[in-house]
Amino acid sequence: MRIEVHHQGRSARVVVDGRLDAAWTDTFAARMDELVRAGADTIVVDAAGLSFLSSLGIRCLITMAQRLRAVGGSFRLSEPSDPVRQVIDLARLGPILLLVQPGPTAGAATSRFIGQGFSGERRTLDERAVARLESIEPSTAPHAWRGSASTIFVGHAALGSAATDAAGRFGECLAIAGALAVQPTDSPEPDFMDQGSGSMPAWIHSGLDVSGGMRHFAHLDAEHDTGVPVASILRACIDAEQGAVAIVIAGLSAGLTGAGARVSPDRWTTPLSASDPEVVRRRLRFTGEPSWAGESALIAGIASPAGTTVGGLAPFSTGIDAHLHGLACAFRALPRSATPVATVARQLILEQPIRGIVHLVDDPRDGGAGRSAMRRACVWWSPVAESKR
Repeated sequence: MRIEVHHQGRSARVVVDGRLDAAWTDTFAARMDELVRAGADTIVVDAAGLSFLSSLGIRCLITMAQRLRAVGGSFRLSEPSDPVRQVIDLARLGPILLLVQPGPTAGAATSRFIGQGFSGERRTLDERAVARLESIEPSTAPHAWRGSASTIFVGHAALGSAATDAAGRFGECLAIAGALAVQPTDSPEPDFMDQGSGSMPAWIHSGLDVSGGMRHFAHLDAEHDTGVPVASILRACIDAEQGAVAIVIAGLSAGLTGAGARVSPDRWTTPLSASDPEVVRRRLRFTGEPSWAGESALIAGIASPAGTTVGGLAPFSTGIDAHLHGLACAFRALPRSATPVATVARQLILEQPIRGIVHLVDDPRDGGAGRSAMRRACVWWSPVAESKR
């Protein structure tokens, strides 16, 4: 089979010539997957030269159509050959697979969203939405936490039926809309749970608990294959609100850089100090370099202009203080439309294999750890109304 791809931005035209049968289905599926990973969510296959379509080929086409429809895109065949059209008509799959000319549609008002190294579109979801922040300080008595559909938590947590089960196991945690993932210090494998199911709580050692809805949504693409630094996305959102923001970023990772607890924080006998490298090495493990490029990433937390009074933040990048956690998981295409942040977060945390969870750092120095970056991303954010300690 000959497969000729013409890819431009979000759209792709694929010309095929030959048979889509058991010998070629995997090859065709792999090429389509490459297009989706490269950002295409609208694919039209010119099937005039497709001479044969087997049952495996039909299943492959249906899978692609369902996959792109789930993210607001489409996958269709145009000008199918007579043998292929007969198979599609016999299976009554025309409405699913064949291209039709769409009618005019109305959409929400959008505006350009541009920053250093990226461009995209943004829209307002709820002009009145604000985020409220509570900084949870380290405590000898862990705090039982159950997330809700309007909550973000980043910090140190452990899963357990009682506080005694959490002792010595606290690790990096990211939770959105009741979907929680944690990297326990006593296991190399991340754990996750749907807190909305009424099951056991997470036990919180310290962190930031954020409540409230998201005011804005944006979709962006990096200008280069190396991705756009997360710091550039933060800066654009901070500038848009002229102050601190609660933020969630989801999309295709160009690499995450961060650290995680090597020793459970409830076992730390003294505060962590960057001036003592040996203590830092014993207590934390670092990615060493940007990791999980090509996987999906979910990032959440708080960012503000440097020097503001928002509690629980630390210097992140030039002019930015932040507390952000990043989760890497198996790749999943995401919609460019303003899908609720809860839906996307739950898909990535609860439905995709989790690769790792880290507290993000930004270290662009020569020989430094590197910078977290995204190749393509959905972004939700809200201004922070107040900070409580």
